[in-house]
Amino acid sequence: MSPPISKDWWLAAALSTAALPAAAAQTPQTTAPRAGVVTAVSAGAPVTSNAQTLMVGSQVMPGQKFITGPNGQLHLLFLDQSAVTLGPDSELVLETFEFDPATRQGQIRLGLTKGLVRVVGGQISKNQPTVVSTPQGKVGIQGGISVVESSGNNTSATFLFGQRMTMTDNSGNTQNITRPGFGSALGGGGLGPTTRTDPNTLRSTLSRLGGPPGGSSGSGGNSNPPPAPTGQLLITGNTPGSAPNPSGTLANDRLRTTVTNNDIVNTTRTLQNILGSGQAPNQS
Repeated sequence: MSPPISKDWWLAAALSTAALPAAAAQTPQTTAPRAGVVTAVSAGAPVTSNAQTLMVGSQVMPGQKFITGPNGQLHLLFLDQSAVTLGPDSELVLETFEFDPATRQGQIRLGLTKGLVRVVGGQISKNQPTVVSTPQGKVGIQGGISVVESSGNNTSATFLFGQRMTMTDNSGNTQNITRPGFGSALGGGGLGPTTRTDPNTLRSTLSRLGGPPGGSSGSGGNSNPPPAPTGQLLITGNTPGSAPNPSGTLANDRLRTTVTNNDIVNTTRTLQNILGSGQAPNQS
């Protein structure tokens, strides 16, 4: 039997909906507006940005380059409640972050030179896809969650949940993917066909985005994610197959208010479908 999916799935959901703490604010080093904050880094595995070691609470600014080592992992939370998780041996640039809180409009563009990244969409992605650029093309994530990996001459991406994921090669060929657990690849031959990602491959990929053994990133050894804040949170359009979300309701796939057995059923069922298993994610 294959092992259950990593707890990091729930960490991503919690981080993506948590409010930016006031204590995390620091004096900006440049005139560029703040984009977000570092919410978790791997214990004992330094993660750097622009030759500086990052820590929980470090500001995130447009133009920053983030580098993780062989055991490094990094979680970023943006002002629009988008979240990014960077896996080991990865290099990512925050190319663009623009956000108007009044209209909840903006754009996020990421440049993945190598490695693995997961994107959890926030307010911006309801209307404007978050774009991950790689040497082989672009991956757009709209109102949802996807993982993108770039290695050598190949980029692969899997759509996990939400409205859709769009893949475009350097020749302009494009395809939309709306089925959770399906993905495609970009390489020397251009855009590949849409196929179901092998469940074991997906488990392995997600495990590389989880916390280090024996403890959670930056949480002093507590492997459980912190609870999301109570109260009404903004929906982000993360509905399967582009189904509409009623106004003023919670996005069930993105919120867990407490670490209990009442975890979001919608996400659990989706993961079961993706992985082709009756084994629910480990929620303890």
